[in-house]
Amino acid sequence: MHGRLLGLAGLAAVSAGAALGGHLSYRQAAGPNRAAAVPLLAPSDWVGLGAVDDFPPAEPVRRTVGELAVVVVRDGDDCHVLADRCAHLSGPLSEGTLVDGCLRCPWHGSEFRLRNGEVVRGPATAPQPVFETRVLSGHLEIRLTRPT
Repeated sequence: MHGRLLGLAGLAAVSAGAALGGHLSYRQAAGPNRAAAVPLLAPSDWVGLGAVDDFPPAEPVRRTVGELAVVVVRDGDDCHVLADRCAHLSGPLSEGTLVDGCLRCPWHGSEFRLRNGEVVRGPATAPQPVFETRVLSGHLEIRLTRPT
């Protein structure tokens, strides 16, 4: 009898774990990083995105670099550039809104800090890839920030 109870307890624990894992993976999409391919698609050197004046202040603007979509947010003299597809479920951040120095995804509300891509509010769990920026002769150039 004792063995049968332990077996049932084990079956209940495994079933509960499977149900929780399935719920987190399939309903909440917790964990997957949809932006993981960005380093493979990003240019290895500086690439131009256009004149700084082409980017209206405080408005997310979508641009493409080869096969990679990026979102540019101009903040005064600074420009912030992140991968356009949200790390959570690939929502278009260029259609998102700015909230206290963060970009909010229009699909599920994940918020990413503009300066470093850090997740401020989920459901996203992975940071958003961020690009280094520089301005040469009034033109914005970017390259992927490499981990140090």
